[in-house]
Amino acid sequence: MKNFVLPFMLAASATASAQGADKRPNIILILADDMGYSDLGSYGSEIKTPNLDRLASEGTRFCEFYNNSISAPTRASLLTGQYQHRAGVGYFANNLGLPAYQGYINRESLTFAEVLEHGGYHTYLSGKWHVSGRENGKEVSQPWQRGFEHSFNANNGSYFDQGDYVPANATEQQKKDAAKRKRPYYKDGQPVELEPGSYYSTDLITDNAVDYIKEQTGDKPFVLYLAYTAPHWPLHALPEDIAKYKGVYDEGWDVIRQRRFEKQKQLGLIPQNAVLPENEDNNYEWAKLSYDRRKEWVKKMEVYAAMIDRMDQGIGRVLDALKAKSIDDNTLVIFISDNGAPAEDLIRWHGGASRNSGPLGTIGSSESQSRNWSHLSNTPFRAYKDFVYEGGIRTPFIAWFPKKIKAGRIAKGTGHIIDLAPTFYDLAGVEYPKELNGVKANELHGKSLLPVLFDGKESVDRVEALCWERAGNRAVRIGKWKLESHWPNYSWELFDLENDPGETHNVASRNHEVVSKLSTAYFNWAKENNVVDFHYLEEKEPKMMRAFRQSKVQDIKSEVPTHFLIK
Repeated sequence: MKNFVLPFMLAASATASAQGADKRPNIILILADDMGYSDLGSYGSEIKTPNLDRLASEGTRFCEFYNNSISAPTRASLLTGQYQHRAGVGYFANNLGLPAYQGYINRESLTFAEVLEHGGYHTYLSGKWHVSGRENGKEVSQPWQRGFEHSFNANNGSYFDQGDYVPANATEQQKKDAAKRKRPYYKDGQPVELEPGSYYSTDLITDNAVDYIKEQTGDKPFVLYLAYTAPHWPLHALPEDIAKYKGVYDEGWDVIRQRRFEKQKQLGLIPQNAVLPENEDNNYEWAKLSYDRRKEWVKKMEVYAAMIDRMDQGIGRVLDALKAKSIDDNTLVIFISDNGAPAEDLIRWHGGASRNSGPLGTIGSSESQSRNWSHLSNTPFRAYKDFVYEGGIRTPFIAWFPKKIKAGRIAKGTGHIIDLAPTFYDLAGVEYPKELNGVKANELHGKSLLPVLFDGKESVDRVEALCWERAGNRAVRIGKWKLESHWPNYSWELFDLENDPGETHNVASRNHEVVSKLSTAYFNWAKENNVVDFHYLEEKEPKMMRAFRQSKVQDIKSEVPTHFLIK
């Protein structure tokens, strides 16, 4: 890849000297939240995503790209190029009392904003952060402390308020609870107070991203981290977007899942011999639901689809802003999701049932997609967010750079979020420092994606194993083989992803040498990255998260409560 980058950078340097401006490429990283592998049109969906589909048709898609199965650990890795434990976010955004599990990015794990700012880039964040914490009573690892020149930091507690909405007939206790939930947004480190019901957060995130682009003077390139909260629960959407999907999901998840699966085969995203995993999670059979129950479930997916639709509209506005500044031909845009679609059921978890005070999709509602529809979103894979089956860790990946990245290409890829930061440094011609601001930096372990994106290689040239650990769920991949286990079961399962991407056939019993090789690689990785057996951390797991995880390993099938409001 150096053969491409060096002449490219020399040309950029010569142009900068002649014109007094730095012409290195701009970089935009777009991150969706809790969106499944098949939720874009270009990955098999019926959801209207014309702007992302345009990026896919004019750029390159990966069949295989991986995250860390849940929000904060994924964000820690993509920001730093480190495995999440080495970055300090081994479990979640909670401090479990060990350096690898402190819940926020440590100083030794430099963010790409810190490195690129040092290398002459403007650096911007608009959206969700989720990798900060407290140290000696002070806020640490906030975006304005980790290299971002300007930042608009929004939470995902609600799309219409900052946690402080209360209905007109609220009790005194409900008002007190709302006051405790309030979480302001922050702009450049200062709290932003917004009137409940006066905005929609996806649009706010887009607005700030567009403003950053409009303000460019051309003095130097920029990197923009555009981290949407959509389509993470609660299911909130604008009426005009919901209306687009009326009737689209009336056939139910079984029929639509099969339709997405066949489309993925036609697109070339999965092999023709792939098998769609059976319903192993005791999800409802659509045909056995009553008419009223079907209508309730349909409404959920209509709102979820509308949330993705509005995010795609925002991405279209970002692309328009690039074109208006005549910098679209000099910008790399990458789109991914932080994990697979979730299994959370807010009726049974996180106080969702008690917080519902309005029709689904509105400011007073608190609902989630739930695993029945998430099973559709994660087509063609097993499981959900928080698991290390492919449904939890595989994300769509779209890369767009006019005249640099081949249009309409689908590559195997086999990339990982630890590869993003090295890719940005490679593209920008910025050397990753051994030390920055007096802090010795952790060594990078990811690989640049540019040989795949620019030189036409089919997948990342990686000798090392790819590994995962999340709250006792473990996995390791080398070549076509993937070995994994899910807490609390320590038994290994082995899958041939080349022929069985849906992980439908466990072949561990007849491939002992492969199991031995991959398990050895996993334990070596775990030792190098300070991974602790979750047995020793389980008692430190926050009560809320423990209840959530326990609910996922049981049969949580239940009827939708009567207060699940539909309008």
